[in-house]
This record gives sequence, C-alpha cells and structure tokens, in this order.
Amino acid sequence: MTSPRRRLVAASILLVIEALLFALVVTESLVGAIVVVGITCLSLWVHTVLHECGHLVAAKLLRLEVVAVRVAPLTGWRNNVAIRPAPSTTALPLRLVLFYLAGPVVNLCTAAALGAATASATTAVTRLALFGTALLAALRGLVSLVPSPHSDGRNLLHWLRAPTATGAALWAAYYEEEIARTLRTISPVEAADGHRADPDRLGDEPRLALAAFQRRWSTGHGRSPTDFVADAERLAATARADSTDPPTAAAIGQVLSVQFGLWYLHAAVVARSPVAHREVVEIWELAELGSRVRPQSLAARVAMSLAYLLNQRPEQARSLLLDVRPGVDPPDLCAVASLLRAIAECHLGNRADADAHIRAAGGGYPQLAQLVATIRAADPMPPLFAPAPMADT
Repeated sequence: MTSPRRRLVAASILLVIEALLFALVVTESLVGAIVVVGITCLSLWVHTVLHECGHLVAAKLLRLEVVAVRVAPLTGWRNNVAIRPAPSTTALPLRLVLFYLAGPVVNLCTAAALGAATASATTAVTRLALFGTALLAALRGLVSLVPSPHSDGRNLLHWLRAPTATGAALWAAYYEEEIARTLRTISPVEAADGHRADPDRLGDEPRLALAAFQRRWSTGHGRSPTDFVADAERLAATARADSTDPPTAAAIGQVLSVQFGLWYLHAAVVARSPVAHREVVEIWELAELGSRVRPQSLAARVAMSLAYLLNQRPEQARSLLLDVRPGVDPPDLCAVASLLRAIAECHLGNRADADAHIRAAGGGYPQLAQLVATIRAADPMPPLFAPAPMADT
C-alpha cells in the first residue's frame, strides 16, 4: 500500500472513531451509535453512485456519447462517467458545463432532501443518521466542485473560462488518436522479435528504437513535445545512416513522415500556421525512404502523397492514390488515403470528387474528415506551407 493510501485509511479510521464517539454522546446508546455511524458510512457509497448517476443521466439527455462508467468507492479507483463528446456538437461548451454540474447538483439536492427529513425525525438515532448522511451528501457535491486534477470543478472552469481553446484542445486530442491509429496500421508497435520495446529509452537497434518511439508517443509517458521532437530527429538520423538496412529505414521514414505530415496539415489548416519549407523538405526525404523500398505499398504512397500535398503538388498526390483497394489494403489506411485524395481534389477544384472520397472514407476518422471539410469549404484554399520552390525529384 502506498504512503498516500495509508494516510487515507488512517484518516478514515480516525474519522469513524470520532463519529462513533459523537454519536454515542448524542444517542447515549452504543448500539444506536454503531447504527448511526454504519448508516452514515454506507451513505458515502450511495452518494457516490447518485453522483455518477447524475452525470450519466445528464449525458444521455444531452446526447453525449458515454464510453465507460466506473463506480468503486474506497478502492482507490477514480469514479467517473467517461464521455467522448464530438468537437463539432452544437453548443458543446453549454452541454459539457451542464454535464459536469449534474453530479454535484444531485448530491446537493439529496443533501437538501435529507436535511428537510431531519426536522421530522422522531428519535435521536434517526435524526442523527439523517443529519450525517445529509452532511456527507453536501460534502460530496461541494468537494467535487473544488478545482483539482480530474475534478468536476476543474473541467467546469476550463469550459467556462476558455470554451474555444478547450474545444480546440479536445479536437486536437482526438486527432492525435487518429494519427496513432494510422501509425499502428503502417508499423505495428511490437518489435521485430515479438517483444514489446522498452518505452523508457530508445534502444540502439533501429527496430526497437522505432517501437519505443511509437509507444512513447502514443501513451505520452511523461515526455514534453521538445523531447518527442528530439527523439524523432534521432530516429530520422538513424533512418538515413548507411548502417541501417533499407526495410528498417523505410519503416522509420513512413512513420515519421505520416505522423508529422498529418500534424503539419492540422497546423496549416486549423491553426493557420503554414509549415516551414525545411520541414516540408524533411518530410519529403523521409517519405522517399519508404518509397524506394516498396513504392507500390499503400503505406509508402500515403507517406509520399502527404509530402506532395504539403509541397502543394495535388496532381502528384492524387496520382499516388488512384489505386486504393479497400478489400486488400488495411481499412484504416484506406480511409486515410481517401481523405488525402479528397484534399488533393479540393486543391484541384474538383469538389464533387472530394465529397465522394470523404463519403468513401466512412466515419472512422471524424477529426481528419473535419479537417478535410474545412479545406473543402475554404475559399481560397489555405496554403499548406510557407512557399519556397523545391527542386523536382
């Protein structure tokens, strides 16, 4: 048991003893005091269930997608109703404010009802039990409104103070998940020998280094963006090294070019920050590593099409994505290819074709599809990089 857990258990035991002594003084009966304390402690579980039920009912009424419900008081696990709101949902900030308020409001209403019932209680035991449960209900609701990590109060402050920025962060987080899915399709995280790579360090063996980088990036693992960029630069240098075999260099090049290429698209379209030309050149060089080894594979063509799009060469990007085989190629990669093809068609002025490819991608990549829809609706098309001519290859 960890030290914080020991302190929590010790504090809980002390509070129970103090409550028992207080109840004994008020009721003047040991049995009555035990009953009062037992009911009060049991009510903590009930109030936690009611709190999460408040969130759950609100989520259903507000049409927010619920992905998990966890209720396990006194076990150390965090109780919550996990939702996955679509960033494009109408009046999303208002819906989420109401969702995060629902749990505390249920607790406070319960406390008010129990407090009102206390006045009509006929015995000291009943009166004290109702008072204790009402007090716990009020504390449960008020404590959850205090801003702290993972609390309702913290989430409320985010959506009340900066709804636009919080919505953008939500959009970016979901987009990051979609990039991670694409990378898993292109290059599984398992190392070549079937063992998982150690996410705490980049190994000397290139395949292990790639697997470690992917796992670290997809899980966060306490690293800063600067650290990730530094790791990516080391991987890129490994891919270019003469000692790295071509298939491994190709795998590294495809992962890095797709990962950063998709983020550069986001920066250019959503953040209105066109990519620096040197970054476009690096994406191009990394994508070519994969194209040299297996030029006909869909992963290599997706990577190269991103390089072409970022270099604002939609004709070449489209030509690479003409032959996508949904029944043969991985479904996730087919969806990404269709959406990249839609971007190329948008820049070529073929908006009807772009719409057809957005539909063909299905609904598995809603954030990338939203990015494509933003490009589709833009007039004129947003520049994807800060122009500087690139020599033909």
